[in-house]
Amino acid sequence: MEFDSILKFLVLLVGFYMAWNIGANDVSNAMGTSVGSGALTMRRAVILAAIFEFSGAYFVGSNVSETMQKRAY
Repeated sequence: MEFDSILKFLVLLVGFYMAWNIGANDVSNAMGTSVGSGALTMRRAVILAAIFEFSGAYFVGSNVSETMQKRAY
């Protein structure tokens, strides 16, 4: 029983780490040009990215999951 709990924790930890890195890569692609050109400050870019990343995951995350489940590779 203890092994199952440790394994679940490790899987959640690795999943969180991967999601964090993928999200950071997406944000850098989306906001890099705006910050680099001076259209947005770093602070505003981080705030906007946090709002939009969370909103996207919350509102359409289930649709993405359903689409990925249908894909046959």
